[in-house]
Order: sequence, then structure tokens, then C-alpha cells
Amino acid sequence: MERDEFLKSLGIGLAMVCTGTCLQSCGKGGSDDTGTPGNPPGGGGGGGGGNTASVDISSMTAVGSQNTVNGVLFIRMDAANAASSFVATEAVCPHEQGVLTWQHNNSRIICGNHQSTYSSTGAVTGQPVGGGTTRALKIYTVSLTGTTLTATKT
Repeated sequence: MERDEFLKSLGIGLAMVCTGTCLQSCGKGGSDDTGTPGNPPGGGGGGGGGNTASVDISSMTAVGSQNTVNGVLFIRMDAANAASSFVATEAVCPHEQGVLTWQHNNSRIICGNHQSTYSSTGAVTGQPVGGGTTRALKIYTVSLTGTTLTATKT
């Protein structure tokens, strides 16, 4: 085998390995609905598994309180202890999986990565800073039993 042929075959082999690794990584998809990557901070929560997430509303006494559990961002919108007083949405930004938080003073949900903003209904109110686009947030149905607020992820 000539030197040129050897280098050519080595280059093709290396390119195949790199392409395979890249395709394998791309095929794994982005964030799952559990809040990873970044594992958004929670606390004071109940839990849940599968397609639900639960939180004890006693950990969210003030209007504007928020809690992240099992990939769901819970927000208290009203002082009443009724399911309609709460909003539950996905906890990570659909743009690049940044952690979402509720800004009560500005009445918006904001992404910590690129400052995409959303209304409490999940509508996009500001696209990512620096480029790219995002979609509306998923809003989950909530139910209240005693002091346990449960969101059903769809």
C-alpha cells in the first residue's frame, strides 16, 4: 500500500468513526420530561412519577411562589386554595433546556439561559436573546386533593 493510499484510507476510517459517534449522540434526543439536563431545583415538593407530579401547597403560601417537581414548574397565581389558583408548566425551556422560573413582579416565566419569556398561559412573549426560536410551553392540568396539588403531564 502506498503512503497516499494509506493516509486516504485512514482519513476515511476516522471520518466514519466520527460520523457514527455524532449520529449516535444526535439520536439520543434532548431533555426528557423529568427536568434533566440541569435538574432544575425543587424543594418542598411531593414528587410523583411517570406522567404526574405533585407538590404540597403549604410550601407555596405566597402568591407568586413557585416549586419545581418531577419536571413540572408549579406557580401560585392566587391566594385561594383551589386548583384554579395554580399553574403547572414544563420546567425547562424548549429552546435549549434552560431552567424556567416565574418572575412575579413582571408576570412572566423566563429562561435562565437565553431569556426567552412566556406568559402564565405558556404563550411565547419573547424569543431567545442571541437568536433561535422557541415554542409555547406545555401547560398541564392540575387537581387539588387536600393540600396536594397534582399536575398531569401530557
